[in-house]
Amino acid sequence: MEQINEHFKPDFFIPGAAKSGTTTLHELLNTHSNICMSSIKEPVYWNNKGFRKFGKFEKSRYQNLFNYDDEIKGESTTSYMYYESFLKNINENYTKPPKFIFVLRNPIDRYISHVNWMKGLGLEKNNLNNIVDLGVVKDFKEYNYYPKNYFQFGLYYKWISRFIDNFGAENIKIITFEQLMDDRVNVINSCFEFLGVKKMEHIKNIQSNKSEKIIFPSLYHLLRKISIGKIKFATTVGLIFPENVKFFIKKFIKSLINNWHSKDFKKIELDVTYRNKLRDAYIEDVKSLKIKLNYNFSEWKDFQNIK
Repeated sequence: MEQINEHFKPDFFIPGAAKSGTTTLHELLNTHSNICMSSIKEPVYWNNKGFRKFGKFEKSRYQNLFNYDDEIKGESTTSYMYYESFLKNINENYTKPPKFIFVLRNPIDRYISHVNWMKGLGLEKNNLNNIVDLGVVKDFKEYNYYPKNYFQFGLYYKWISRFIDNFGAENIKIITFEQLMDDRVNVINSCFEFLGVKKMEHIKNIQSNKSEKIIFPSLYHLLRKISIGKIKFATTVGLIFPENVKFFIKKFIKSLINNWHSKDFKKIELDVTYRNKLRDAYIEDVKSLKIKLNYNFSEWKDFQNIK
């Protein structure tokens, strides 16, 4: 066990892409007897704005997300893929680079899934076609809560190139959402091989984090912001309760709202005209990605005929 004055360093990360199957991958990897995934997905630790000021409480809280008896430890936070601060903090704290597994999805389908997710959360009022019509914004903006970076999150070449440049291609594994859905056993075993653990003959059929509709969205988001520290407790509460007690209060609120979902949620599909607009917007990034990774992504039907 590492000393509490040090940042706990997982052996590998799943940094993205968002809405591409990272929760499913997280849970599938956790089925291996030699792998421990963090008990909470999305700890948002290594790109946290307060990272450089973290004390023993924050460091021990992160460390306690892992079972020390397991050989290999990993965590999944999809914002890591997009934040320069993550790359900097990893470089400054690791003497040897960790490993990274990325799940990439057809960027158009990822875009649609992202919008549906935000609609289910009650945070997106525009319809899907109108969002595409609003235009393509290529500049990434850091976000403080749920992101609306629909287009930017699918610029895979842009983001993955930084990881290759910083940590080396040998430390990076790329799978696709489509492969994971169609050939689960072989894809997960290829991840096990990459991590240096034995393959498994039987892999569970898990598919997690599907978009759902939130019940009472305004109350849900108020409580959730409190639970993750986006809204400060009242001054009197802050004076009465020490930091560790406030943490457990936040944890209780978070567990309380986790089941506030309705199964009655109709996902929205994109018209062909607008799908083609997104294809044209993504095409150069996908071309560069194919060259960079020496892989044709034939499972992405929208981009099969580009070179």
